[in-house]
Formats: sequence, structure tokens, C-alpha cells
Amino acid sequence: MLTELLNHIDACLLLRCTVRDLETWLVSNLQRILDSGDSHVVEIANRVDADLVELDEGLIDEMTLRERLDSYVKACSTITATFFETERTINNHTTATTETFNDRLVVPGLVEDHRVDLVFA
Repeated sequence: MLTELLNHIDACLLLRCTVRDLETWLVSNLQRILDSGDSHVVEIANRVDADLVELDEGLIDEMTLRERLDSYVKACSTITATFFETERTINNHTTATTETFNDRLVVPGLVEDHRVDLVFA
């Protein structure tokens, strides 16, 4: 259900559908979302619904709505990796580098959620 919700949010962000189309899909699938039992999906759906209400009441503009929708997609597309060390390493020095970019990554097709559990021996 999360993937389906994110796909509809992303379609709205990519202008493949309107904000009203997103709202119609959300309202018509709200019971399925609640029945899924996934608290994360329910939380995102509630946030999107609240944002749509704020847009309708004129409390936010469409640009603010799009920024919020984008933040939901980005938060869900973050990959978390956990590494457990099973042996003592010889290195005495370790460095890490991270790079953050704000450009939009356009993914043609459906967004898929893959869970990966890596074990290094």
C-alpha cells in the first residue's frame, strides 16, 4: 500500500495527475489504507489529507503542498543500511563521506520498495 500511495503522490509531483486526482484517489482508497494495518502508510495518508484540507481552506498554496508531498516521498525513499562487524579489523583509521543533493531523481515507472538484509562475513 505504501508503494501505491507514493506512486500517486509522485505522479502528482511529476504533473501526471492533478492535486484533485490525488485527493480523489486518497478518499476512495482511505478504507484500504486503514485496513492495511501499516501505521506508516496511515500516517502519510493522514498528513497528505491534512495538507489537502489546508490547501482547500487557503492556508497553504500549491507550492507549499508540493514541497510537503516531495518531503514525504524523499523520507520514504531513504535507504537505511546497518552493518554489523563480526571480526576485528586491522585498520586504525576510518573515514566516511556523505553527499546530499537536492535535484529531483526522475524514476520512469513505478516506485518499488525493496528490503535488503546484507551480511558480510
